[in-house]
Amino acid sequence: MIRLLYIPVLALYGWLTIVHLLPAWVGERSVARARTVATIAAILHLVALTWLVFEGNTTPGIQEGLSAISLGVMVAYAWVGIGRVRALGMLVSPFALVLLGTALVVPSHGIRALEVTGYSAWLPVHLALVFSGIGGFGLSSIVGVVYLWARDRLKKKRFDGLQRLPSLEVLDRIQFRAMLFGFIFLTLGIGAGGAWATASLHHAWTVDAKVWSVVLIWFWYGLALQVRLVGGRRRRRTALFSILGFGGLLFSLVGVNYLVSGWHGYAS
Repeated sequence: MIRLLYIPVLALYGWLTIVHLLPAWVGERSVARARTVATIAAILHLVALTWLVFEGNTTPGIQEGLSAISLGVMVAYAWVGIGRVRALGMLVSPFALVLLGTALVVPSHGIRALEVTGYSAWLPVHLALVFSGIGGFGLSSIVGVVYLWARDRLKKKRFDGLQRLPSLEVLDRIQFRAMLFGFIFLTLGIGAGGAWATASLHHAWTVDAKVWSVVLIWFWYGLALQVRLVGGRRRRRTALFSILGFGGLLFSLVGVNYLVSGWHGYAS
């Protein structure tokens, strides 16, 4: 019953999806209010997720993880979705809607680590930092997809559909800054996770497959930023790095936890 809190959030995400995919049908007034609706939806989503975790006796797991990514992506969009950047909602809104819908139907699995450590003050810090970083990476990958699509259209001199989008330079700037935001917060989240494990365990903790996968993704994004900062304006490579890296992040969140046992594996 407590998951009924998500119903208005799903409704608003669904409405945002319709607004961005069918702007002529809903009217310019609804399109202009998309950012406000996204902000309201993100606030309701945050309230619902916080209530479920801290008041609903819910152990954070796959459902809460997917929900947090959905929230992070929508917060990022609400932050930047003004002017022509609002057109990014064509991908952001359906993505957030699908993630949240999936979170509500997948089987509930908690993290094995919590069975050993129990609740710690480091836990919300670790999760908030990591999923803030993932939200940044999610926005970066979506903008990367839009950038590559728009770049391809321009090279082929096919300009239909580009009028609503910002310039390639603006897309590239948003994509890079979102990636940098994600990298900083993922770095802090990894550090907070180590502090949580050190403070909660009375014996040495081992590095499992999930930790290795996240560290590899951290190096991947670090390499992408290094290529961009040192190599100059290699916008296409940065976009490709971002898209592939986010795919790896999603696999790490879902696939690695299910397929490999360990500290971060999903408990039955």
